[in-house]
Amino acid sequence: MSTAAELMELAESRATKRTVEVNGVPCDYWFYPAQVAKKEKPQNIVLLHGYRGTHKGLESFAGGLSQFNIYAPDLPGFGTSAPLKAKHTLENYIEWFNEFLKAVNLDQPIAIGHSFGTLIVSGAESKYKFSKALVCINPVAGGVTKGLSWFLMQFVKTFYWIAHVIPQNLGLRMLKTRLLVDSMSSYTTKSQDKELRSWIKLQHSHYFNSFANSDVVWQSYIASISNTLQPYISSIKKPILLVAADMDEITPVSAVQEIAKRMPKSSVHVIKNCGHLVHYEAAQETVDVISTFISELD
Repeated sequence: MSTAAELMELAESRATKRTVEVNGVPCDYWFYPAQVAKKEKPQNIVLLHGYRGTHKGLESFAGGLSQFNIYAPDLPGFGTSAPLKAKHTLENYIEWFNEFLKAVNLDQPIAIGHSFGTLIVSGAESKYKFSKALVCINPVAGGVTKGLSWFLMQFVKTFYWIAHVIPQNLGLRMLKTRLLVDSMSSYTTKSQDKELRSWIKLQHSHYFNSFANSDVVWQSYIASISNTLQPYISSIKKPILLVAADMDEITPVSAVQEIAKRMPKSSVHVIKNCGHLVHYEAAQETVDVISTFISELD
């Protein structure tokens, strides 16, 4: 069984960085061509990362799903993609995503989203019916946030607001402070493997601070905590795989199972002893589940 780091290395070996203009704004994305015979026509997959992430966070999936063409953009305002001209609301990200698909000529792809990315792909499917199927990893399904998770969410919200309203250079220093990044990494990592925990912390130190400005961080944070999949699920008629984790501090498994009941072609897979970082802590298991799901599509 390959680790996330090993899968990422496989993906990097076939990655090509490309840039496309979406609504007048440059967007960088990475293309990972399928490793199949030339005569075959591989399925296209688009990956959407979560809040304060970049395409690198889901690169383990690109490495493991080598039989597919993978398209993985940096969301506007994150990684090396320019910010939106409008506010970074969920609605505007959904509109951007629809235009991105047109710009790279993707018709009926399988869309895989993680965390905030699940809101974008679900919202786009509800509005535009663009996909062949959806995969939502650590989906923002709703449920009640309580205890330490609730306290941390309120603390982060206040912290981000302060960083947003003070002078830009001071705000950026606040947002990129090592203590904040390391604390977030330690809280969301559930594995007790010291080597894995150190590697995940290194990934966050490299990519968690890759954003355009404090406005992007604040606006998209509000978008991420103010929305759930709930408004979209009644409109999703395509096959959808929901990958939950039993230690996820963002969305409880019960909330994921509840929304699955309201989607006729849904299936749920629960990863044990894992939290919100499925792409790091359980990459191979997730790849295997996704591969099986895709193989069973009509």
